[in-house]
Amino acid sequence: MTIQSTFISNPVKTIIVNQTASTSVSGVGDNNVAGGACYLISATIANTNFGGVTYTKLSNLASYTAGTNTADYVLRTPANGTRTYVFHPPVYFSNGLSFATTTTAGQAGTTAPGTPPAVTLILSTSAT
Repeated sequence: MTIQSTFISNPVKTIIVNQTASTSVSGVGDNNVAGGACYLISATIANTNFGGVTYTKLSNLASYTAGTNTADYVLRTPANGTRTYVFHPPVYFSNGLSFATTTTAGQAGTTAPGTPPAVTLILSTSAT
């Protein structure tokens, strides 16, 4: 699992987070990917190599564990599919944005998909 956060210096302070294999190993995912408070503009989940539905759980926490902490958003991606979610207006994560992907909907699921999806988030540290 490789995560890369790219901070772009422009008027809206864009951050592109590209996680090539989002998973939940014992419920633990990717924590505080923006390094602090941020606005979520869009999320693209590419579940193209897994034959089951996945659920990417986003949390307004600096550190998140699926099955232990409550997810603020659960994004469903179909088997062998890709979904892009656009948030307008952007969603504010005051404590940081953390996420994990599981094969189970709801708060209790912690099972990682056999082949994790790629997750790309477009974030901003500014509302304007």
